[in-house]
Amino acid sequence: VSIPGIIQAENFDKGGEGFTFHDADAEDEGDASYRTDDEGVDVVKGNGGSVLGYTAVGEWYEYSINVKEAGKYSCEATVSSGTTGSGFNVGLVKDGKVATLCRISVPQTGSNSWDTYKVVKSTFNANLEEGEQILRITISGANCNIDKLELKCIVSTDIDEVNAAGQIGGTGGQTGNADMYNLAGQKVDENY
Repeated sequence: VSIPGIIQAENFDKGGEGFTFHDADAEDEGDASYRTDDEGVDVVKGNGGSVLGYTAVGEWYEYSINVKEAGKYSCEATVSSGTTGSGFNVGLVKDGKVATLCRISVPQTGSNSWDTYKVVKSTFNANLEEGEQILRITISGANCNIDKLELKCIVSTDIDEVNAAGQIGGTGGQTGNADMYNLAGQKVDENY
């Protein structure tokens, strides 16, 4: 999945139990018939499509992402729960360890009903680097349905290096033909 972009929760990576996901039991309690790998993950019908459901504490799902724009990201999760105390963490898998980027607390969106979906927002506590990475959702509070995560870059850090171009004779001055950019990477003139 290209990031910034949308991760559909039911589209976790293929690979099997303990490799690209962990489900608390091998029974598929879902009703969506969305995936044919039949490995016990509970994919249910919801919010006009398919969503992860019947979640239990400790379950996790991994997603291969390709970050196209490095920087600070916000996460907008479309979720539902018929109970209180539901939630999950979003993290990055690196060198066999998971670094938590944010926690999503899923409010009770319907009284004993999981049919009402709401967008819950959070901001990552670390920047995403450009390139291919593995994102992981880990259930921290049971009984939430997860439809999708929309990751938006809110502060770009795509500038690789800032230096004083065109220094002449150690004076530190700009040459007349050097381009100038602000910290957001936008081209500016000497009046900026």
